Amino acid sequence: MNSTSDNWLVHDHHKYDAVLDDCEMAADVGEWKNAKHLFQKFASDLKLHMRMEDEVLYPLFIEENGDPDGVIAHLSEEHDYLVHLVHDLAYIIKSNDFDHFLDCLEPLHVAMKQHSEHEEKVFLNMANQSILMQRDEIIERLNAIQNKPGGRIWDF
Repeated sequence: MNSTSDNWLVHDHHKYDAVLDDCEMAADVGEWKNAKHLFQKFASDLKLHMRMEDEVLYPLFIEENGDPDGVIAHLSEEHDYLVHLVHDLAYIIKSNDFDHFLDCLEPLHVAMKQHSEHEEKVFLNMANQSILMQRDEIIERLNAIQNKPGGRIWDF
């Protein structure tokens, strides 16, 4: 989360793309050990990111605004799809097969970009005065997520 920014509800989604790009470059030159390390860093950071949204932000938006159009439910479904794509990539990266790795990486990049744009639009549109006034409490809750187990299952 971008807790130091004036726009604290917008995430630094570009860092996930950057780590995946570094992972791709390492795999491209055959540095599979480094590629796997970078992938694990990416997956670990993404897990925390999704937990913050699934366990704090999404429920907060539903509590404050409801979800009459199913927008938050759709964002959660997008998370499920991203988990599926990351799982596929986790399986493929073990094979050290660059072509298959690229075949899995491209849909993940596209889905992450689309989800990020969708999420930021939703967050900015749904951020009412009540949510903005709870900023410090929300940031505290987001930071606390790091110290407890999560609910989403990642089987890799």
